Amino acid sequence: MLSPGARALCPLLLCIALVAAGCSGSASTPRAQETTTQGGQVGAEDDVTPPDPEATSAVFDPSDEVLNVAISDPSTLDPLRIQDPGSVLVARQLYEGLTRWDPIVEKVRPAAAESWRISNGGRVFTFKLRDGMTFHDGSPVTSQDFRFAFDRIALKENSSELAYILDRVAGFTEVNQLGKSRHLAGIATPTDQILTITLSEPFYDLPAVLTHPALVPLAERRVNKIDEFLAAPVGNGPFKMAEVWAPGQPVILEAFPGFIETPDLDGIRFLPYPDAAASWLQFRDGDLDVAEVPAGQIQDAEKTYGAQGFRPFLASYYYGFNLRSEALKSIALRKAVNRAIDRDEIADSIYKGTMTPARGIVPAGMPGFQENICVVLCKHSPQVASDLVDGLKKKERSVTLEFTKGEPHDDVARLIKSDLEQVGLNVTVRSFGFDRYLRRLRDQDQGLYRLGWIGEYPVPDVFLSPLFESDSPDNHTGFRSRKVDALLARAHAEPSHGRRDQIYIEAEKAILRQVPIAPIGSFVTHWATQPNVQDLNFDVMGGFDATDVFLEDEDTEV
Repeated sequence: MLSPGARALCPLLLCIALVAAGCSGSASTPRAQETTTQGGQVGAEDDVTPPDPEATSAVFDPSDEVLNVAISDPSTLDPLRIQDPGSVLVARQLYEGLTRWDPIVEKVRPAAAESWRISNGGRVFTFKLRDGMTFHDGSPVTSQDFRFAFDRIALKENSSELAYILDRVAGFTEVNQLGKSRHLAGIATPTDQILTITLSEPFYDLPAVLTHPALVPLAERRVNKIDEFLAAPVGNGPFKMAEVWAPGQPVILEAFPGFIETPDLDGIRFLPYPDAAASWLQFRDGDLDVAEVPAGQIQDAEKTYGAQGFRPFLASYYYGFNLRSEALKSIALRKAVNRAIDRDEIADSIYKGTMTPARGIVPAGMPGFQENICVVLCKHSPQVASDLVDGLKKKERSVTLEFTKGEPHDDVARLIKSDLEQVGLNVTVRSFGFDRYLRRLRDQDQGLYRLGWIGEYPVPDVFLSPLFESDSPDNHTGFRSRKVDALLARAHAEPSHGRRDQIYIEAEKAILRQVPIAPIGSFVTHWATQPNVQDLNFDVMGGFDATDVFLEDEDTEV
């Protein structure tokens, strides 16, 4: 069971930022650019002075292989705070957690932990750390470094918006909610090489959760010198800081030869841009190796650079029904709303290739979740919707759409309003500032409300338990179902990955039968790479790990 307030609206906050930007991001967490589509139109960079990749070339020799990557400006490199896409992508190269996600085989792989053992029915996880792993300063990585880092995220006084990731660890409430302890009771370090995590409930998907880029080891002595740490963090990943950094400046990394596997690249320059459009001309001129594709350039980019960087992204856009509201009690009304919405029109005219119509609650791209379970409920049929509305009493034919002010939400609401009015519903539209909108959700005052959600690790539960488990603080629809709660609990306690996914699908179907939401769509990220960039594999969290990347000699004959 989720601890009350554990998730503290964090994924919701992130996705409100994300979907406000039309999913213009490059990592697994928030996007916060004021554009209506992915990066706007080419030419938007006219008033922006672009970064110069060669301005930092003193760090590298001319013969070095250095990857130039366009990103949004990182706000921090501290795992306690990393949420924006630029920060997350850099952090994935600087740090190495216990596990990592392999986008090729779509499985969790050992990382800083060479192995783990699960016991006590999915409540206890014992990790064996790799021998010889060090931080970038040469000091050994130990189990105590993980415990320090996890405690730091959970501490109430640190107010980390990522703390909810650890909400199933035993003792979380005492540390994060009550402030009665400074250490998570469920984290034990019997030896320097052994880390034990005990949960308050079974959850066999914990190794996937541990792929989150915030759950990495930190050396306490380094973090205590916080100003130095923020400017030049010392991690344990495949790349280390080559220069001190400040927000607004490029992040320059060089290969760390002491990593598990020495990177093929000599370094990476992460160059900040305000949006995808601002970096596109430099990419097209060959000054950048990796960049996001602006919405208006997707088709041309696919022809020129290929679609290997076009990947489903684990983020979804919904409208939720406040089931506590008398105006939304009728399941026939809720079905009518779903059947009236033209999702293709929203995806095509507003998101311009960065959104795909919904397959259900869990977005397309989730490993093991290819079945389209919203094929009927989400099918646009004004006639079916009109028939459902005709069966309603006149007093039941009114809805209020609520959303956060700004694009693209205004345009989405406008299209939905038109769709609903065409089938005979009376529609009122209300937009709110961000803070007031969140207060309405907390106070349960909303009507038919907009909701965005990011899956920060590739587990379907991240979309199901927070939004629909009866006691979850992020269940703003007010949906309650003993059957669904029982199915989710069964999934958490199921050792078999395949059977676990099937139970999650069963829970998803059970939720949709009660129609607590109107799924609108999920997102797609669009990256482009130069032809000489090899073995760069993008994943469904929106980014990549650069350990195996190399630059092919353009003069090589095949």
